Amino acid sequence: MTVKLTIAIPTHNRAALVRETLASVSALAIPAGVDADCVVIDNASTDETATIVDDFARGAALLMRRVFEPHPGSSFARNRAVDETTSDFIFFIDDDAVAERDWAAELLDDMRRRDLDAACGMVLPRWSSPPPRWLGPSLWVKLAVHDRRAIESAPTASVERLDNYFSANVGFKRSAFARFGKFREDLGVVGGNPISGEDTELFARILSRGGAMGFAPRAIVHHVIPPERMTRAYLRRKSFAFGMGTAFAGLQNHNQFDKLVRNGVRMATAAMRGDPERAIYHELECANFLGYWRGRLIAR
Repeated sequence: MTVKLTIAIPTHNRAALVRETLASVSALAIPAGVDADCVVIDNASTDETATIVDDFARGAALLMRRVFEPHPGSSFARNRAVDETTSDFIFFIDDDAVAERDWAAELLDDMRRRDLDAACGMVLPRWSSPPPRWLGPSLWVKLAVHDRRAIESAPTASVERLDNYFSANVGFKRSAFARFGKFREDLGVVGGNPISGEDTELFARILSRGGAMGFAPRAIVHHVIPPERMTRAYLRRKSFAFGMGTAFAGLQNHNQFDKLVRNGVRMATAAMRGDPERAIYHELECANFLGYWRGRLIAR
């Protein structure tokens, strides 16, 4: 029986980057018995995205089309992708990521073999310029990318956990959205709205309601990290925003006062040791704490 697969690319004003994503999707090795297509959700772009996508689609190796979604925000774009297809599986890749040739085949194989409702693959950093020395592997999770060496050397049980699941590389069974719902549209960074974590909220919802989710380490994409994301200020904003999103989503967390004290002490200790990577890590945990309680106050 033929399996239908849709690869979805939500995009907003990334005309300079999305062409590479489209090229990698067009070059995918699609397994026999799989009928694949691609839908690009143009999320209210005002740059040359429409022209680039439409031009590329005319010569693409698989059926590709663009759909305009006027409501800005990643959740609106992802939910529109779900509504636009009847495929058995929907795989999402970010518009600033490049898929390896076997990405879709590996993700699909893991999901079918293990009967998963959803699965996330490996997201490796693609540095647009050399990262600062303090931006070591323990901080990469704050950029939603993986440390490949750590993942591949760790026991499976320690890899398959919520904080390793990133929506830059994720697949769903269509039935998962009927069972567990879609992305919450009140979450997600849009303009001045700092509330993030819409993907983590959905993953947590699937797991809490008895769904099956896993990690597919051989399904690999490479995610661009531009210079503006390699700053302490950016990472602080992201950590604060994720803390707010956790509060609004009602997710389990450890944001009690002892966390702030503990991370404050560890930040100072690491700084005195001359270890900026660990000092910044604990600084970001403090930012997450403050964002969470800011979110709790707003929610009340």
